Amino acid sequence: MEHIGIDLGAAHSHLVIMNDLGAELRRRRVQTDKLPRWLAARAPSRVVMEACTQSPVVAAASMEAGHETFVVPGQIVRALGVGARGIKTDDRDAEVLARALVRNEQLPSVHLRSQRSRELRDLLAARDRLIGARTPLAQHIKSWLRARLVQLRGRANGPAFTKAVRTRLLESPDGLPLGLEVLLDSYDQLSEQIARLDSQIEELAEQDDTCRRLRTLPGVGIQTSLAFVAQIDDPHRFGTSDELGSYLALTPGECTTGGKVKRTGTIKAGPRHLKALLVQCAWSAWRCRPNDPMVLWARQIAERRGKRIAIVALARKIATILWRLWKDGSHYDPALASGIVAEQVTNAA
Repeated sequence: MEHIGIDLGAAHSHLVIMNDLGAELRRRRVQTDKLPRWLAARAPSRVVMEACTQSPVVAAASMEAGHETFVVPGQIVRALGVGARGIKTDDRDAEVLARALVRNEQLPSVHLRSQRSRELRDLLAARDRLIGARTPLAQHIKSWLRARLVQLRGRANGPAFTKAVRTRLLESPDGLPLGLEVLLDSYDQLSEQIARLDSQIEELAEQDDTCRRLRTLPGVGIQTSLAFVAQIDDPHRFGTSDELGSYLALTPGECTTGGKVKRTGTIKAGPRHLKALLVQCAWSAWRCRPNDPMVLWARQIAERRGKRIAIVALARKIATILWRLWKDGSHYDPALASGIVAEQVTNAA
C-alpha cells in the first residue's frame, strides 16, 4: 500500500508518495483545488496531512475515495519532525509526514467532521462575526452620547437601540450629526443580517429532532442546542463524560509535581463559543429554575466552593446531560435527575 504525505498550500500542494518499506516512489505538485479529483483517481492508500483551513475538505474527499486518512493536529507535527533543525520546506514537510505514516500504524488525528457539522459551524461562526462587528459600534455610539451628556430612556437593543438614539437626538437643537447617522445605519444593517441568520438558525433547530430534545433541558435554547450538535458532531466519539468535559474545557487543570497534587482553574482550551454558551445556560437555569434538581445540586457546591465554581460545575453537568440525551434519544426527566442528585448527596454524607 502507498503512503501519501500532503503539505497543503493555498494554491498548490506538495505530495510525497512512499511504499511500505519507506522507499520514496515519487513527488508531485498538485493544485490544491484539484486534490479531490487526484485522490479519487488513486487506489486505496494511506493519506496524512496537517490540520489547517483546507484539511477538512481534502480529508473528506480522501475518505470518500476510500483512503485511510489522518489529519494530524498542528501541535503534534513538530514532534514528528516537521521543521527539525530549522529546515522547513513544502517538499520536506510532505516527506516527513509520509515517513511518519510509514513508521506508525496509527497517527494522532483530529475528528473528521461531517459535511452537515461543518455547514452548521460556518453558519454559527458567521453570526458570531457579525455580532462581534456590531458590538464595537454600539459601544462607540454610547460613548459618543455620554461625552455629550445625552441619556437614553430605558434600555434598548437591536433596531430599538438606533431608533431610541435617533429620537433622542432629533429632539435636541443640534440634531443628528452625519458621522453618527452613518454609524447608526451600519448598526441597522448588521442587525438586519443577524436577524436573517437567526431566522435560518431557528428553522434548522426546529427541523432537527436532536435539537428539539436537547431544548427540554432547563436553560438550553436554540443557539446552544444547535452549537452543541454542530461542535460535537458525533456523540459516540466520547467514551465517558470526563472525556467530554475535558474536550469542552469545563474541567479543572492540574499541576502535580514532587508528589504534591495541585488543582488549577479550568483549562484554557476547547471550543470557546460553546463553552461560553454552556456557562450562560448554567446562569439561566440558576436564576430561572432554582428548584430544578441539577440547580439544587449546584447550590450545594456553591455553599462549599463559591458560586463561580458552582456555575462551571453546572455548565459541565448540562453538557453531560445534553450528551446523554443525544446518545439515548431521550428527553430530560427531572425525576431521574432528582434520583441522581439524592444519590450524590447520600454518598457525600
